[in-house]
Amino acid sequence: MIDDLIDDDKLLEIILGNSHFTKPQIDSLMLAFQYRIEGYSLNEIIKMRDSGPVSKGSYLRTLSQAKNNFRKSLNTLLLVIYLGVLDTNTISSFTDLSERLNSLKDIEIPVEVVDEIDDIINEICDRITGDKVI
Repeated sequence: MIDDLIDDDKLLEIILGNSHFTKPQIDSLMLAFQYRIEGYSLNEIIKMRDSGPVSKGSYLRTLSQAKNNFRKSLNTLLLVIYLGVLDTNTISSFTDLSERLNSLKDIEIPVEVVDEIDDIINEICDRITGDKVI
């Protein structure tokens, strides 16, 4: 599932590469999200992994790892907000960026835009660590 998406989306490839998820983990998470809602059984889902059919144990293990990484990512975000490292303006800007990206999902995003998004993320990180004063 994720392999096909990455082939068509350079931005997705970069974001995934900079995340805490491995490709098998995000593949398992996406399969669980999409196909469990649609009523597919576990036996059907394990046959849909990009790497080919996997055992139930393997699928459930990578799904558990993905859920744990997701949970930790959300807690990390809450932590830096709670501690005041990220302010509401930065969060608002980040939310606006994610909404704009959602509207661009179905078109090919130019490399310059992908680089600009990476620059924005780096700028936010630099700002909060004091590496750059803006």
